[in-house]
Amino acid sequence: MYETLEVVMPVAKVYIPEGALTRDQRCKIIEGIHEAIVTVRKAPADAPTYVLINEVPATNWGFSGRVYEPRR
Repeated sequence: MYETLEVVMPVAKVYIPEGALTRDQRCKIIEGIHEAIVTVRKAPADAPTYVLINEVPATNWGFSGRVYEPRR
């Protein structure tokens, strides 16, 4: 029989209200999560990870019993 190697590629999912972050802020979140994953796993800095940022429409986002309203 052939031995198969399992490749584990971590996936982190982040949900935010639509329009809450700038492109630069999203990039920094992705970088920070990637760094945290490779640090915890003791993996090389270039180890593959996926960070998925899902922007939820503001009308579909709530907290503390209220619909989210972005700060203007």
